[in-house]
Amino acid sequence: MTKRKIIAVSIPAAIIAAILLSVCIIAIVANSKNDRTEPVEQLSYWQSMIKDDALLKKMVIPGAHDAGTKGLPYFAATQDRDIADLLACGTRYLDLRVSHADGKYLIYHGPSKGVTLDSVLDAVKTFISANPTETVILDFQHFDGEAQQGTIARVEEKLDGLLLTNDTDKTDVEFIDELTVGRSRGKCLIVWGRETEEILAKKYVFKRNNDDGTRTDSVIQSYYKTSYNTKSSKQYINTVLPQYIEKYKEIDSGLFVLQGQLTDGMYVRGPKFREATHTDNMNKYVRRLNGSVDFDKINIIMRDFVTPYKNCCAIRLNFPKSNVKTDSHKDFLQMLKDVNPELMQYG
Repeated sequence: MTKRKIIAVSIPAAIIAAILLSVCIIAIVANSKNDRTEPVEQLSYWQSMIKDDALLKKMVIPGAHDAGTKGLPYFAATQDRDIADLLACGTRYLDLRVSHADGKYLIYHGPSKGVTLDSVLDAVKTFISANPTETVILDFQHFDGEAQQGTIARVEEKLDGLLLTNDTDKTDVEFIDELTVGRSRGKCLIVWGRETEEILAKKYVFKRNNDDGTRTDSVIQSYYKTSYNTKSSKQYINTVLPQYIEKYKEIDSGLFVLQGQLTDGMYVRGPKFREATHTDNMNKYVRRLNGSVDFDKINIIMRDFVTPYKNCCAIRLNFPKSNVKTDSHKDFLQMLKDVNPELMQYG
């Protein structure tokens, strides 16, 4: 073989080898933080230990980013637990995106479509019916295609009798600002991401803000900027999260979703790789929110690849917020200990 032929063969082989090595490294890192820990029983009813008069906006609530994406391709999946499992892990806020195509209503993320909307709503209904002390927030953040009308029709059908409604003369923002845990038990709070008057006029539908925070009269503030969420884990925690919190402070009304997930701006590594580089840093950040200047504003903390431990890093903050019933202190702390004794080192 001539020198020229050797070079011609070697260069493509080296490129292929480099690609394969990169894929292997990404896979190893992405799977390094896999956690399939079974949730302890108390996480299904942890809100039963919260005071009835605690305000929903003052409670710390764990949430799941792009819920219902288990089983999607690596570049689209942000959760590896189904809806029933997420709820059993203590999750009480579900970020949902619905697509309509060929007569089907499916949960989607990017170009990928997964489980049916009906299966999600059925799981929520089953959970709430079995755990009437809990409140589940369903945030229909995005719609693909003509999905809105069919989505709201299925919500009405599947969750009939379980929908939180504003039957007062207060505005929706006033209603949510004054909403207590006791008033919302056994109910689903439906939040809508499109300014569709016909749907928003329904008493059980509440408007969410957009990523930029420019909508008025919104009951949920949830800020996101792609260029911010593609930063490294430490940059995101140290520089971006404080900015999101400051934006909420300017409004200081409605519920606040702190978006704890990173984004794969390259669409190559995937959410699982990004989360693996971020999990420990974000867990530490959440655990240490107690005592921070922003602690009073912390409400919903949304994460990728939810686990009982991640959720309990958030749930435990209800203790220093004085949201836990006095006669439930022992049970609440035992729940945290059962999930992981490490949680007892913080407050």
